Amino acid sequence: MTPTQLAPMARLLLAFAVVLPLAGCILSPSGPTASPAAMEALLRQAEAAQASNDLARSAALLEQAAAGAQSPKQEELRLRAAILYLDLNEPKRARAILKQMRGRELPPSSAALRRIVQARLALAAGDSAGALATLSQRPAAMPEALRAAWLEVEADARLAAGHPLAAARLRDQRSTLLRKPSSRQANQQALWSALLAIPMQELVRLIPPIPDRFGGWLELAYFYRTRQADAQALTTALHAWQRRYPSHPGAGPFLATVLTAAKQSVQRPNAIALLLPLSGPLTAVGRAVEHGFMAAYYQDPPQQRPDLRVYDIADSNVNSLSAYHDAVTGGAQIVVGPLTKVALQRLTVLDFAPTPILGLNTLPSSTASIQGLYQFGLAPEDDAFAAAELAWQRDCRSAVILTQTSEWGDRVAQAFRERFQSLGGRVLEIAYYAPQESDFGEPLEALFNLDVSVRRYKQLRAFLKRRIDFRPHRRQDMDCIFIGAFPREARLIRPQISFNYGMGVPVIATAQAYEGTPQPAADQDMNGLLLAEIPWLIPKPDAATAGPLSRDQMARLWPQSTQHYARLYALGMDAYRLTALIALLHSNSGLQIEGRTGQLTMDASGVIHRELKPAHFIDGLLQPLATRPRPRTQPTPPSNYD
Repeated sequence: MTPTQLAPMARLLLAFAVVLPLAGCILSPSGPTASPAAMEALLRQAEAAQASNDLARSAALLEQAAAGAQSPKQEELRLRAAILYLDLNEPKRARAILKQMRGRELPPSSAALRRIVQARLALAAGDSAGALATLSQRPAAMPEALRAAWLEVEADARLAAGHPLAAARLRDQRSTLLRKPSSRQANQQALWSALLAIPMQELVRLIPPIPDRFGGWLELAYFYRTRQADAQALTTALHAWQRRYPSHPGAGPFLATVLTAAKQSVQRPNAIALLLPLSGPLTAVGRAVEHGFMAAYYQDPPQQRPDLRVYDIADSNVNSLSAYHDAVTGGAQIVVGPLTKVALQRLTVLDFAPTPILGLNTLPSSTASIQGLYQFGLAPEDDAFAAAELAWQRDCRSAVILTQTSEWGDRVAQAFRERFQSLGGRVLEIAYYAPQESDFGEPLEALFNLDVSVRRYKQLRAFLKRRIDFRPHRRQDMDCIFIGAFPREARLIRPQISFNYGMGVPVIATAQAYEGTPQPAADQDMNGLLLAEIPWLIPKPDAATAGPLSRDQMARLWPQSTQHYARLYALGMDAYRLTALIALLHSNSGLQIEGRTGQLTMDASGVIHRELKPAHFIDGLLQPLATRPRPRTQPTPPSNYD
């Protein structure tokens, strides 16, 4: 931190300087005593120098005054000088002052000030653990200004140790002790920085908070971080927040600052290149993405639209690299595409991407990414992860899997199993079916252990040598069934599960089980099926459906694209929006963006992940599924900072 940032602590300490000699016993003098008039003159000069931000002169004057003072005033003045030396980033001089008073017994307030100096020295050396150890026993009674200084150092130590939530709590406590507007404003900014550093998953667990002052800060940080990329949504959320907390210290001018910061964080490119296969066998796929991209593009006012060049890279495994070079030469500030894995993989021959690339797919696990390449696609792993999380939220703790014998089937089964087990669940068994199969009785019998029941019956009948009443019994240890299937198979599997004694067991599928277009007659057999789907395809009964980029409106404008390639259409819309948000996502770990393909986050490798929305089929139509409310988070006791 710079001297101008830290100087407020030293100025704060002046406020309680007069009370320190009254806080403890008077010790014997340690040197010649200056006259009261001379001492007062030196202190006035020191305060004037500090007020004019001449911290070096102020520290020197305090040391001069200390030389003619008695204990404990002498130690107090030296400690105040040490604070200024730390503000000046001169820890050696502060450390030398501490050595002068090593072993000396100090009054409580001076002892607390010494520990503040020791903790700041530890922080200057990068030792946050040492700073926290020094501050482990907070004195029960301190003057307000000294307590404020203590809380500031402790908050800095907590933040440096990787505990931003604890740091934010301490900053909030400190705010009640500050009287000067400038000090309150500086503390407010530090509190906000700590809130923005809280891992998003931890922040989500705290929502909704207890509606007190600190709870208001948590809600404000949550609204900002989940709507930062959408100025309109953020403005609406901030107005709602202000109505909820009208007298909160963050209300008023601070909200305008928050909104301004959000707008400045969005960096719109002046020129975009779009690389897609617009001819050849992938024409329909490429056109669907292009239509979605252009639909979002034309929603911007004409004066805000960047220059756009579209490159047809039908022969993607040959032309993607040359098209990228052409786009960069043509002035593109970001390149969107290519769409296929092969074309995207070819770009990794670059040492790095001087112009950022928003690839519309993900690289194979065997291929290392490069700097400047971001990956955004409809990875089936995201769908399987979402299905596993949905299963867990519906109290499923043990699952069986039925998936097709294909690379895609293996990927979704593996992804579901990994995520489900990481949550604490168990996958009991996996069965496979041929992709074009219509009768799934055999794999279902094996999955449900019905074949074991049949064998037992046959053995018993042979032993008794007579016919006996028999009804197969399925396994009782499964809480749900996960199926990896496309629409044709899903429509057949769902009723066959019931036929094979699986009635009543929740069935969960990936989003690919839904074709993407309402077909109540064809999808009647999927009633009750649970899945996680992209938000754009789930009806919103409580929201307007006639928006310019709504599913209904786009279906009227581009019926072919939205009927057969709805998810790719949504991918194109989100891709355009992401061109202005890549830098923001990259620099803000845990930032969440509400997209049409899901809630978007970026990991450290530049891969953008999608969190989907829960849905289920009712009367052959996909409908939103209400999520179960999280238990209310209890406030953390003031003494528990972790």
